[in-house]
Amino acid sequence: MQLRKLSHLVALADQGSFGRAAEAVHLSQPALSRSIESLEEDFGATLVDRAYGQVRLTAAGDLVLAGARRLLADAQQIQRDVQLLQGLAMGQLQVGLGPFAAAMLGQPALSRLIQQHPQLTVKIEVADPASLCEQLNQQQLDLFVADTRDLKKQPGLQFKRLPNVAVAFFVGTGHPLLALGELSLEQLMDYPVACPQLPDLVLRHFEGQIKRTDRALFSVVCNDMSTLRQLALSAQGVILAPDSVGLNHGAESLVRLPVKKLNTMLTHYSIVTLTRRTMSPAARAFSALIHDMMASSSVA
Repeated sequence: MQLRKLSHLVALADQGSFGRAAEAVHLSQPALSRSIESLEEDFGATLVDRAYGQVRLTAAGDLVLAGARRLLADAQQIQRDVQLLQGLAMGQLQVGLGPFAAAMLGQPALSRLIQQHPQLTVKIEVADPASLCEQLNQQQLDLFVADTRDLKKQPGLQFKRLPNVAVAFFVGTGHPLLALGELSLEQLMDYPVACPQLPDLVLRHFEGQIKRTDRALFSVVCNDMSTLRQLALSAQGVILAPDSVGLNHGAESLVRLPVKKLNTMLTHYSIVTLTRRTMSPAARAFSALIHDMMASSSVA
């Protein structure tokens, strides 16, 4: 029996249809169907119930799927162990970043890592913490960095807290609010106010301070910090972001707004890894780099 056939069954279960699974594993749909049929012949059992026009695994299919996931994970770990012996020169790195973490760390961290280790193959995924957690559990990521306040502690996950960094509201130079001195949150709401997807705890913090009822504080929610930055520069928008070097990476700079009751808002980042998975040299190097960058921007 080939691991490749087992990987096709896993793809079918994850994607939910033969068409999407075939695309995910770069096969034609007939070729994927033949692979699944061959796997069923190997086991002498029907693994997929095709009667309803949908992908439904039989009891035997569920049993084989669970074993297939374990075998494929073991095979990936063997490959990683061999890469550990090769060191960073031949390493691969798959990293996840939450929206705030991407804005603060993504570009500078990637630049430094590639400068130090130009032979690395790097993939960076930007998503919300829950999505990153799911990808980590499926071993699609080596680690991720995000605000973990909304993530429930789960068996098999390891959280390493990072230094705190201040969070603030920013606008482009010349914004009318800069002439008003210390501001209330209600004053910000005369303009578009934007942020990435925020933890529920942070949203509740803001909602408890707003008295205006004509609109929500955040009128734009977007996980692409470059888009938010452009909103501040071109549309008199106000954006919430970490107060870090990574925020101002272009020719035009953003300016921090003095907002009442916001002087204690901090990030709550963690590096999240799987406890059962050995970190590669590339992952360890990236983790150390992230910690150093956060420490240089941290507040007491």
